[in-house]
This record gives sequence, structure tokens and C-alpha cells, in this order.
Amino acid sequence: MACARPLARRTCHVMWNRELNTSCAFCARETLAPMLAETEHFFLLADHAPLVEGHLLIIPRAHYACFGALPVDLEDELLVLKARVRAFFVARYQTPAFFEHGVFRQTVPHAHLHALPFGALAVDLPALAAEGGRAARSLEDVRRWYAEHGHYFYLEQPHDGAGYGEAGIFPPVEARYFAVLAALRQAAGRLAPFQPQPVRRALGAGRVRALAAAWHAYDAAEEDADNGAPRSAQAQ
Repeated sequence: MACARPLARRTCHVMWNRELNTSCAFCARETLAPMLAETEHFFLLADHAPLVEGHLLIIPRAHYACFGALPVDLEDELLVLKARVRAFFVARYQTPAFFEHGVFRQTVPHAHLHALPFGALAVDLPALAAEGGRAARSLEDVRRWYAEHGHYFYLEQPHDGAGYGEAGIFPPVEARYFAVLAALRQAAGRLAPFQPQPVRRALGAGRVRALAAAWHAYDAAEEDADNGAPRSAQAQ
């Protein structure tokens, strides 16, 4: 569904950003499970071919081609949701890296940001970005790249603070893309043996269930803390 030329791609994201696409898997939310959380404009979904337990997706409700097509006024909501995911990962797994294909090599033609509980990645982002890419410090940086160049992919190193960590936007050069994938696979391999996507999809149900259970337990604990009393006490 991705368009062939940069100008056509830009036309596509203008048309796609106002309504759901009936042929898109991520637009058919009633068929998606397990849904972990929802906000006004985004939802969290367990990846169904997880690299490791904890691998989840941040997905806009509306049908955008990529995060470079999102309106900039959604950034605050996105950052709050990323912070929530980061706090969950720190509590249950490791600090997450964030990765997006852009439109380049997408398997589902709907914007989705991978959150991966890997800890630090063995990749020199500034060096990679210096070769035709650029540093990313805001959603507007991603939007500007997409408007000017079209295809991209995006990687954000794990960090403990709010906002953006060290992040880069890269042109769709396969050698660089596979260098980033190698870093992601190396990080995944520290936690579990790497498996190709068809195998992960076929065997990933246990990881998906474990993530859903961990998320809901964390969410319940946070709700109890906010309410100032154990859930068991409230039920009595």
C-alpha cells in the first residue's frame, strides 16, 4: 500500500490521516488481542512476533502511514504514553529502545513504534546519522524528514529521563538498516536465542500472554498506589 514516489507518499499520508482503512490490520482493533492500554489517539499492543518477552507496539488509532505523518499536536500524548511504557519496562524488564520502520520495509502499512526492553544497544547512532541521516529530538524532526525525503527508519537508544533519548533518523539504505537490525538482534540474543519472524509468530503466544499478564499486574499496582489502598482492601 505504500506509494512509489516521495510526492505520492506525502499525498497518501494526507488522505490516510482522517479515517480508518478497512483493509488494515491495525485499524481493525476489534480483532487485535491482547490490547494492553488505550489513550485518546493511541493504543498499546503486544507484538505477535515478539523478539523477546515484553516487545510491544505503540500504534495511533487513526490510519497514518508512519510517525512522520502524525500531527505534531499529538506529540505530548505520545510522550506521556512512551513514559508510561518506559516506567513499566524499568519495573518489569529493562529500559526500552524504540524503533520504527517508517514506511521502509513495513509489514503492516500503518504507523507503529516498536518498544523493546533491551537496555543499551551496541550501535553508534551519531556515527550512523552522520552518513546522510540526522539526529531526532522531537516528532517535528521526524515529520520534517518524511516531508522532505519520504522513507526513513528511526532508532532511539534507551534512556531514563522524559522526552527523547539519543535518537536518529536514517535514509532507507539497506546496509545501514541491517546494521541497526544486527544491533537489535544482538540485544535480543542476550535475553533469548534469536528466531526468524515466522518462528516467532508461530511460537510467540507464551511471550504475548506473559507480557499481557505483566502489564495488567503493573497497571493494577499503579492504580492501587494512586488510590492509596490495596485492591484487595477496596474489594471488601
